Amino acid sequence: MNNLVEKAVLIDDSEIDLFIQRRFLEVFNFSKQLQTFVSARQALDWLKSLEKDLMPQLIFLDLNMPEVDGFGFLLSFAEIPEAQRQHVRIVILTSSNSRSDLDKALAFKNVVHFITKPLKQSDLEVLKLKLAS
Repeated sequence: MNNLVEKAVLIDDSEIDLFIQRRFLEVFNFSKQLQTFVSARQALDWLKSLEKDLMPQLIFLDLNMPEVDGFGFLLSFAEIPEAQRQHVRIVILTSSNSRSDLDKALAFKNVVHFITKPLKQSDLEVLKLKLAS
């Protein structure tokens, strides 16, 4: 697979999950640049500091995290000026298989897909189709 996106971000409080997901995305040549964060707050601070043209095209976001969870991240992300975040797509990558979590997450404008861990090759194929449309 050629790089699907130029820049992607992984946000997950589990360093083990981050390591596994990062290696998986690297093996499949998913993105040219891959930034990881173990804290939604750190990721938000970093994203808010970026110029529009430096924003990632895709964010993989865990929902179940301490301090700021995935939904807290989504609410704060929505406060970033539209012009800065309009081309950023968010994929929920979580252990939750709750229908209410799915519905709640997909109600956010930038959320384009919901994946239950672990990340699989078939997930990337579906994501590739979604990003192309």
